Amino acid sequence: MKVKVYCLKIIKYIPSSFLKVLLFKNLFGYKIGKNVKIGKAMINCKNVFIGDDVFIADRNNFSCNQINIGNSTKIHSENSFLGKGNFKIGNNSRIINNHYFDLWNDISIGNNTWIAGKESQFWTHGSIQTKTKKDLSIVIKDNIYIGSSTKIAPGVKIESINLVGLGSVVMGQFNESKTIILGNPSKVIKKDIDWRTNW
Repeated sequence: MKVKVYCLKIIKYIPSSFLKVLLFKNLFGYKIGKNVKIGKAMINCKNVFIGDDVFIADRNNFSCNQINIGNSTKIHSENSFLGKGNFKIGNNSRIINNHYFDLWNDISIGNNTWIAGKESQFWTHGSIQTKTKKDLSIVIKDNIYIGSSTKIAPGVKIESINLVGLGSVVMGQFNESKTIILGNPSKVIKKDIDWRTNW
């Protein structure tokens, strides 16, 4: 394990993305698609699946059981994905800068979804629920926009086509589509609105 971490730290600073991808594949068996660009990022996971045309910027830290990144997804700089769980994000999605993903349990993000701005936090464990072994995974579906500095609590589920306003604290499940979710604690403040065309 220590040897792997040492090798990954060296690979992190290799300037050629092509060479970096080649080493990831051949040394660690990572499954990486075509036209993938990886900056100075640490990717220390048991299983890695990265689709085509993916961009991973500098100063990202992946340390978890498994990551699965869909085609044409972009992960900008200084994001942390830490824990023993699995992280999955779909096609054509975006994670902007300096977000934190606690992977005690799993986090799943769908297609065409944006984790916008910076400093949002996604938490998948809590003291009482962890002891009772309750599943506190987070599921964020397709076509969702999550504003800057949002806090997502353990066990949150958000249905497709929703917008979460910046600074929100999200708890529980939001099973409707085409809503605006906002506040602390968050609630639906508008219905029958598609943020992609009306916001």
